[in-house]
Amino acid sequence: MTKGNDEGIRRKRKSEGINRRKDTLIKKAYELGEFDGIDVALIICKHGRYTTYKSRNYASWPPSMAEIQTAYLFPKNMLPEDVEKRISKYTRREKNSFGRIRG
Repeated sequence: MTKGNDEGIRRKRKSEGINRRKDTLIKKAYELGEFDGIDVALIICKHGRYTTYKSRNYASWPPSMAEIQTAYLFPKNMLPEDVEKRISKYTRREKNSFGRIRG
């Protein structure tokens, strides 16, 4: 095999992995939207192509960021840093006395 062919295979596998994660994320958004009182809007942009999911099929849903800021007193706007903190907190909590993460 040539180096270029290996690179093409790596890119294809990476793209397939990202597509699987995207599909899983959409499935999780759907499942979360099945709970009573929870509305979900999901926007994924990959290479300038958008994939969207919304649990309500209304023209006014999802609301814009400006509408959220004015309609809700304290909206929870999460950034990647916030999610990383949550993940590290849960990971530390799940470690047992031997320093291994439970599976």
